[in-house]
Amino acid sequence: MVVVVIVALSRAAHSADMSEFADWSLRGANGALQLPGRLFVPPEATSEPRSRRPLIVFLHGSGEAGTDNANQVNGNIDSLLAEAKRRGAYLYAPQTTTDEWDGKTLTDNLMVMIDRAVVDENVDPGRLYVTGLSSGGGGVWNMLSRYPRRFAAALSISADTPAPDFVAGRLLGIPICAFHSRDDDTVPVGEDRNTVARVFAAAGVATPQYPSTNSNQYFLISDPNLASHRTYNDRVRQQHETMSFAITSTPLDLIYNELPNGGHGIWPAVYNSPAVYDWLFSHAVPNPCQATVAGDVACVSRREFRMWHPRVCGIRVR
Repeated sequence: MVVVVIVALSRAAHSADMSEFADWSLRGANGALQLPGRLFVPPEATSEPRSRRPLIVFLHGSGEAGTDNANQVNGNIDSLLAEAKRRGAYLYAPQTTTDEWDGKTLTDNLMVMIDRAVVDENVDPGRLYVTGLSSGGGGVWNMLSRYPRRFAAALSISADTPAPDFVAGRLLGIPICAFHSRDDDTVPVGEDRNTVARVFAAAGVATPQYPSTNSNQYFLISDPNLASHRTYNDRVRQQHETMSFAITSTPLDLIYNELPNGGHGIWPAVYNSPAVYDWLFSHAVPNPCQATVAGDVACVSRREFRMWHPRVCGIRVR
């Protein structure tokens, strides 16, 4: 019941102020809109120009799809924006013109705009974080599968099924924190259970015995050998009666949270959780210059990145 109350209160919050976001849209050579998007630029990017800043990528749900470049900046993004301000981070909110984040062209375009932020803004390529809800949660799984070395950590909420080209083995070692509610009647909890099972299978880990659908316990999968998991677990257990499943000595860095209730719209509670952000921002890619850029070239420096990646440098941002 605690989760339901938090969700209900959070929905009353005002929507994010559009004036705080710059237009960060991908357009073709003829000016045609290919991927609408908005970018929050933290004041620290200007006041501390020598300090690279983190970037949060937010993938909205199907209800915010379109071409108006506005629907994705609503109440769902409020807590993310507040945290971006608190940590001096960029916040990028693209808008898909379809209901899903599964098309390869769509996610390639998304990576182009992320790469453009690294080139043209003060974004740290080692601190890219991706999060999404509902169909955007499915998009998180897709982004990790298609661009596995690009993100420092990921946060998925009430996720839809990933695209058919999803390769679970590419997610091994990537820090992931996922949430789903057992009473979700929009995207059944079995969708995320199946995705997690695929990742477990790739790691050679047995699938856990999940609580029954009418259980009132918070179910938590984690690796207590990892310091970031232990810290996170301690804070969760302070708030919930928790049933735990430990995964140890594996190539996984996966936390799976299954809530007893809250329905589909549990993201206000998740995005209001300090423990989630502390976990998320505790991660960084050790050698970001070894990561692939848009899947085909290596980034060594911003100057070389501009030279080697004309696909990014030649696009129009308006």
